[in-house]
Amino acid sequence: MFPQNPLLSDHCLITFEFLLSEPPPPAKGFYSRRLSDTAVALFKEAIPSALSSVPCLKIQEDSCENLSPSQIDHFVDTATGSLRVALDAIAPLERRIATRRKSAPWYNPQTRNLKQTVRKLERLWRSTKSEGSRLVWQDSLKTYKKALRNARASYYSSLIEKNKNNSRFLFSTVARLTESHSSVEPCIPLDLTSNDFMNFFNDKILTIKEKIDGLLPSTSADPSSDVGTLDAAVGPDACLDAFSSINLDQLTSLFSKSKSSTCLLDPILTKLLKEVFPLVSTSLLDIMNLSLLTGHVPQSFKVTVIKHLLKKPTLASEVLANYRPISNLPFLSKILEKSVANQLCDFLQNNALFQEFQSGFRAHHSTETALVKITNDLLLASDQGLISFLVLLDLSAAFDTIDHCILLQRLEHLIGIKGTALWFKSYLSDRSQFVLVNGESSKTNNVGHGVPQGSVLGPILFTLYMLPLGDLIRKHRINFHCYADDTQLYLSIKPEETDQLVRLQECLGDIKTWMTGNFLMLNSEKTEVIPIGPERL
Repeated sequence: MFPQNPLLSDHCLITFEFLLSEPPPPAKGFYSRRLSDTAVALFKEAIPSALSSVPCLKIQEDSCENLSPSQIDHFVDTATGSLRVALDAIAPLERRIATRRKSAPWYNPQTRNLKQTVRKLERLWRSTKSEGSRLVWQDSLKTYKKALRNARASYYSSLIEKNKNNSRFLFSTVARLTESHSSVEPCIPLDLTSNDFMNFFNDKILTIKEKIDGLLPSTSADPSSDVGTLDAAVGPDACLDAFSSINLDQLTSLFSKSKSSTCLLDPILTKLLKEVFPLVSTSLLDIMNLSLLTGHVPQSFKVTVIKHLLKKPTLASEVLANYRPISNLPFLSKILEKSVANQLCDFLQNNALFQEFQSGFRAHHSTETALVKITNDLLLASDQGLISFLVLLDLSAAFDTIDHCILLQRLEHLIGIKGTALWFKSYLSDRSQFVLVNGESSKTNNVGHGVPQGSVLGPILFTLYMLPLGDLIRKHRINFHCYADDTQLYLSIKPEETDQLVRLQECLGDIKTWMTGNFLMLNSEKTEVIPIGPERL
């Protein structure tokens, strides 16, 4: 208690401290199935009779034209639904509470036995309190910790060696080891609902669209004017009129190379689907070929669960602006997208339609190639006594604001995709999405613009949407390199040629105008300019 000061108040100030224990976090509930070996065996036995209810369709390249979209949707829903019903009868979903953590993957029988020995010797020492038992326990503890470190090191060494050619896996592994992984599963505050997330994500896009609409009257860019003609792009003989059907070997390869991640919308667990693949391969092959040959994407493949991931692990989990929406799609829809992506990329590669300086989402063009190309150009310019100005452009929610009409125009007239190969029209139409938070689903919203960020085709479609930008930058004789929605511009000049910077300024002005006309928002606050050159200059 502090003494009273009559000049301030006639009351005494009393201070005290006490500790409040935080309430334990609410137990997380989840749904799972008891998939014992017996249950899996019973499910395999039930598959033939379950698939007997699937309607028989004659699927050939010259006989699918008469099938209506509703017939295809019915076929897909019946096939996937019958698998779900059969599994529900054998191993129904049960709600459980997460109470224990899984053992570390490097925790083996040897380390487990050593840990048991340590605990036994510790109990002996605590009961006897003798110096000899304490020394024996400490020696055993050191042996256990050393074995644990060696097991962990051996695990990660073999993991890195096995995936040495997979740069994405290596980056994520290093981020996980250094606790700097950006895609962490946040603990969502209980006062934030799924509809709060859904409304925030929608309002963010609507705000960007409104800003763009406000800028459109002052721009003279016509998005259709840079579509170009087919003759100028690839030539009349280089059209992609139809996708080819795939065979069982190709489907098997797609399944084996895909991760066993499961979406909430999947009829059965992906791991289980891979195990029973020989029994359902014919039906799954029919689903894929029906879509490829008719140009129709099943409606159930166009529903997306939005996952909310913190942009950085250090950000506050109660602030909605700190979350990034990621699309989580059904496994079979991703298999269909991969089969389309393979044929699309082959067509683009064979006809040299990829942007020359576009890295990402294409073979042999990764973050490494982008970094090596730009760094090499800047170092060479510096060696020649030049000063370079590097401009790093940033877009706001670029994937989510893409205009479908402009994208389809580019695919048809600039790339040369026509006929049933314009499958993308069905892929982009009638899409819907919802958010799942703490076990509760939000309202389902229709998606009228943008491409799914977590999809296979989304990044490829975005790069094709951005194709005309390369020609615009070349007109100003500015070097550039792109990686997905990140664009880097760089201009190297002599120290006395500062008037050359006007070219860079004019290029930036044209880029902003072009992006506004194509419903993309250039984020000026996050766009950076870096001067690079010899220190003496």
